[in-house]
Amino acid sequence: MTSPRQQHPEAPPGAPANRGGLRVGAIFGIDVYLDSSLVLIFVLLVYLLGAEVFPDWHPDWPAGSTWSTAVAAGLLFFASVLAHELAHALVSRRFDIEVKRITLFLFGGIAQMEEEPREPRAELLIAIAGPMTSLVLGITFIFLGTGLAGENFSSLLTENREEALAGLSPLATLMLWLGPVNVVLGLFNMIPGFPLDGGRVFRALIWWISGDLRRATQVASDSGRLFGWFLMILGVMQALSGMVVQGLWLLLIGWFLANAASMSYKQLVLREQFRGVTVRDLMRAHFETVPAQLRLADFIDEHLLQSSQLLWPVVEDSQLIGLITLEEVKAIPEAERASTTVGQVMRSDLAAQTLAPNTDANQALLALTTRNSPLAIVENNRVIGLLSQVDVMKRLALRQL
Repeated sequence: MTSPRQQHPEAPPGAPANRGGLRVGAIFGIDVYLDSSLVLIFVLLVYLLGAEVFPDWHPDWPAGSTWSTAVAAGLLFFASVLAHELAHALVSRRFDIEVKRITLFLFGGIAQMEEEPREPRAELLIAIAGPMTSLVLGITFIFLGTGLAGENFSSLLTENREEALAGLSPLATLMLWLGPVNVVLGLFNMIPGFPLDGGRVFRALIWWISGDLRRATQVASDSGRLFGWFLMILGVMQALSGMVVQGLWLLLIGWFLANAASMSYKQLVLREQFRGVTVRDLMRAHFETVPAQLRLADFIDEHLLQSSQLLWPVVEDSQLIGLITLEEVKAIPEAERASTTVGQVMRSDLAAQTLAPNTDANQALLALTTRNSPLAIVENNRVIGLLSQVDVMKRLALRQL
């Protein structure tokens, strides 16, 4: 299950966080990350192929051939998912929407767009690119696999399935397993349930007709929730009938979809609430700073334990030279805190922890989530404010009132 989406503070339950994951490289300048949940699905997929599917196709294969083919199939499947997400990303770029990261996780993948499409045509083409890529890959794999299987494979498959499959080479086996799987992946993603690709296509069409993005998102999200609940009910029925593993899997996917659909609409409302708002409007203007020469023990007693502030700018002659939080303090053993200064442990990567006051509020929300820390608001190398998710939520509550 895959979908292109912009990441926000309230990511759908089950979706990977922006931070974390193992970076495995970059393609077309887009970083590719593997979420830790991918290990679970990879192991499960390889096990099902090696223990059930391929032994059924090839009962005479030695164990080494069976399991090596299963591992290769698992790797190629996730390469196919990556191709699906790359299609979203490359089409997004055609509409000047930057995608800096793709994350593969438990349910498939996410192409993390920096912003939402600005028009329904862009939304439609970006959303449909992934399923079309999966369908093209699927048809290509089936064509190659059938060619590798020989001229009589199709007729033999109809007459004697077991004999036809048993005669396949490892490469033909891979192609003829990957082909139908990619076709199913493409078709499943075209189901009109947001945030699946088909739900985004559905939203784009309603948006195109009505001209109302919010209304289109609400309708598409409702469709996604209904589809998620349908999968959950179907999963419970399968589990009760004895198909426990399949039932639990459908239940999990349905829960994920229903929650993701709800959160997608809430994210749109959140973005609309902050349209035209800058960081200067949201930041906390009353805050404490500390000098670099302050002993860490004194910092703890006089600042850390006496304030609700989470981030302290370290300044010298009113100029920002570093930042310190509880995390830096925890890294120093208690016995050494009296002889250690704030300047010795402060963060010096200021670019990663600061924002300009004219930064758009929605970009700030994304930065807060990505960095998982409050941010310092800096103008001409002077700190003029602090910003945390708590500050943003307070302002959101006031705007809604």
